[in-house]
Amino acid sequence: MMFRSLYHRDFSIFWVGNFLSNIGTWMQNIALGWVILIVSNSPFLLGLNAFLAQISSLFFALPGGTIADRLNRRKLMLITQTSMMVLASLLAVLTSFRQITIKEILAISFLTGVASALNYPAYQALIPDLVPPEDLMNGIALNSAQFNMSRAIGPTIAGLAMGTLGAAACFYLNSISFLALIIALLLITIPPVRQQEGPRFWGSMVEGIRYVRQHRIILVLLTVPASLSLLGLPFIVLMPAVARNLLGVGASGLGFLMGGAGVGAVMAALFIAARGTPEHCGRMILTNASLFSIALILLSRAHSFWVAFLLLAIMGGTIVGTLTLTNTTLQVTTPPELRGRVMAMYSMAMTGLLPFGSLQAGMVAQAVGTRFSLGIGGAICLGYFLILQLALRRLRRDGQASNYSEIGE
Repeated sequence: MMFRSLYHRDFSIFWVGNFLSNIGTWMQNIALGWVILIVSNSPFLLGLNAFLAQISSLFFALPGGTIADRLNRRKLMLITQTSMMVLASLLAVLTSFRQITIKEILAISFLTGVASALNYPAYQALIPDLVPPEDLMNGIALNSAQFNMSRAIGPTIAGLAMGTLGAAACFYLNSISFLALIIALLLITIPPVRQQEGPRFWGSMVEGIRYVRQHRIILVLLTVPASLSLLGLPFIVLMPAVARNLLGVGASGLGFLMGGAGVGAVMAALFIAARGTPEHCGRMILTNASLFSIALILLSRAHSFWVAFLLLAIMGGTIVGTLTLTNTTLQVTTPPELRGRVMAMYSMAMTGLLPFGSLQAGMVAQAVGTRFSLGIGGAICLGYFLILQLALRRLRRDGQASNYSEIGE
């Protein structure tokens, strides 16, 4: 059954709260990128803002994962969600009174990134606590579906709101949306984290790193989101420039383009949820990643709004396929007592490296052009995923993936 995880009370409450909160987050992301472009007319500053918003994951995700494995996940998430709500409110007020500057935008983005980095490992590690093991793949896929439904809905609402009420309205709505997840966290029942014996806080972080290093197949899998973060996913920060400069559409057009990516992502997530755990997971991960790279190369040459919309839908679907299958594989193969730290390293690979990708994409777009920046990123990703397919075959042939048959060929 496609929606079977939603029959579990706590997961359904958590799902709805995240869905509403993520709609607001996407509204703010789209509005903020548009404000930066209007104020500065600089693709580089788009990349710099994304860099500051995401760099915290590189430094705070692993401490956040260690806290998630040792302490109260609900309390950690309540603190981080409240912090992000306050920052969104501050952004809204400053924008309303026309006191916002690039420096203030960058500072708020950085602080929001710190809170998000601490929040993410607990958020991911919480899902297996809310659904039984047999529904884990379905739960992760449905969680991805809600995130990407919000990506389809949020930008569309943001485009309409900016056209009628202004960017500040998006920031106000985002600040209100955090209440949905805060209320959900207060309503659900979360199993207490068993107090661990053994190494203290810093020793626990080292223990998590050692575990990943000793399981080479996990290390190889983590390079997939890492390479996408450096060279593929930065297309998102360049979308305001793609919409305005390459396709000649305004804020509403930008919202609909990002909505196209969300539509593709939702369809892929629902397909995975209905299908359950697929065979040949490793091959499926790399096939999706390769198709994403090809679509990104084609997007760099697109001149039509509808061609770009279709390519973004394909990119949204294939990136969800890649990340959902990678996420599930890591969660299934990791002991519960280490899950927060392993998911923290997944966050570091996916989000912690994204700021460097965003920064390089902005710099290349500024120096050589947006089309070149998108195209070269897609080409390098495609080459790497083809090489990685050969590497995984060798690992499996050598017996190093014997305990992870679900990700082999």
